[in-house]
Amino acid sequence: MNGFLTSHSAEAARAAALQAEFNEKKWVWVPDEKEGYLAGWVHQEDQETAQIVMSSGGEIRQVPLYALSKMNPPKFDRVDDIADLTFLNEASVVHNLRLRYGSGAIYVSLFPTLKSRRRGDAQDRSWTFVARSSCRS
Repeated sequence: MNGFLTSHSAEAARAAALQAEFNEKKWVWVPDEKEGYLAGWVHQEDQETAQIVMSSGGEIRQVPLYALSKMNPPKFDRVDDIADLTFLNEASVVHNLRLRYGSGAIYVSLFPTLKSRRRGDAQDRSWTFVARSSCRS
């Protein structure tokens, strides 16, 4: 039981550290041709563009404001219901799905359902697959 308490408090400390880091800066999703969206924070902003410091590597990019998407706080990582996101945008949905897929929290189960049709004396049996998400019980 002590191991559970230790791991739970370590997880809580990790979450608090992530939240504190998130609160220090204005985090955004930056479109990227190769990766889809990358995380970055706004260093400087004017009327139409912003200087974004990319979280991986510290590269600075000049990006139009219309291309940026607001990032959700870390407490929304791997959220079960995407409608719970504070900022519901394509980049945040993709990020959440990537995290859930990477942790094995999202998958589809296929349940075979036997369907049969009569053609004269012979039966034609075909399989129909029903997809069910594991995210909800």
